Amino acid sequence: MVSENIDVFFKPRSVAVIGAARESFKPGHVILRNFLENMMNGVFNGELYAVNPNVERVLGLRCYKSVRDIDEAVDLSIIAIPAKLVPEVLEECGGKNVRGAVIISSGFKEVGNIELEEEVKRISRRYGIRVIGPNCLGVYDAYTGVDTIFLQQTRTVGGSPVLATPRPKPGPISIITQSGAIGAAILDYMSGVEMGVSKFVSYGNKADVDEVDLIEYLKNDEKTRVIVLYVESIDRGVEFIEAASKASLKKPIVAMKAGRSEGGARAAASHTGALAGSYRIYEAAFKQSGVILVQSLEELMDCAKALAYQPPAPEGNIAIVTDGGGAGIMAVDTLESLGVKVNVFPEDLLRKFENMKRENIIPIFAAVKTQ
Repeated sequence: MVSENIDVFFKPRSVAVIGAARESFKPGHVILRNFLENMMNGVFNGELYAVNPNVERVLGLRCYKSVRDIDEAVDLSIIAIPAKLVPEVLEECGGKNVRGAVIISSGFKEVGNIELEEEVKRISRRYGIRVIGPNCLGVYDAYTGVDTIFLQQTRTVGGSPVLATPRPKPGPISIITQSGAIGAAILDYMSGVEMGVSKFVSYGNKADVDEVDLIEYLKNDEKTRVIVLYVESIDRGVEFIEAASKASLKKPIVAMKAGRSEGGARAAASHTGALAGSYRIYEAAFKQSGVILVQSLEELMDCAKALAYQPPAPEGNIAIVTDGGGAGIMAVDTLESLGVKVNVFPEDLLRKFENMKRENIIPIFAAVKTQ
């Protein structure tokens, strides 16, 4: 089952950070610190291991020379090492029966190193290891404390250090993003406006786990009420439509598709090695599968917030209050173009408005329209 395979990324019983480093600016150091802090805060309850053949201890933890040297079972490995070393380390993970790997490392298909990425695919398939990445930020789960996001260097605001990528509070919105930078911006925004996140996945080049797997998993996730999707390409089109069609019957999916223009498609190819494809095809696929397609990050987050926190409006029960007639007309036009009918006010409500005028509750010059 997909859920059993993907569960390892969000609910691992043990995690090995391969490439744990003493230098505070390196991804392996930041990721190890993320887990340690979440352990101290009582959020992450699994076992944690550091792997680095060149040092003895990092952040107080013993360093193992290889994941194979760890006596206990390892569910999930976080790989943050140079790309050329990833296949060898993944082989060691396979020999250790590791079930999942998040490959943070870049230097694969996105820079033309296709064969190296294909080797990663072959090894992961041979051992049955599910892989997120490479070239990604990985996973953040606000409820279980899994946190592989390494963009955590501080910046100074008003003389005080501020976390560059703050983590939002736990909440009902799950994020699936092909771009790590866009994902970080979304987390930053959500934190600033007090929106809560359930799960976050930056999957990069998607050598294995992709948006289809994640949608199928999040469809049944009790902590997820809305799925937010940023994509540059979808490779498994038929499977995507099938998975999204089933998921959108249970919870909304809001999507933004980058690479709409010819130039944008070229940029996507140089970013994650994605072939963006025709935007019209994506529009049709999203519409067919019940996915809400938006055009900007602002619209993406506004839709997610409304769907997560605002109950659906009962059909036909919409009233518009405005201080300008033109704005009211445009509001009606917009609503009805989206299929939301703005009905005529009933007579008893119109009488109440007239009474409110006489009692100076609303201005005497207020125009009460019948529709």
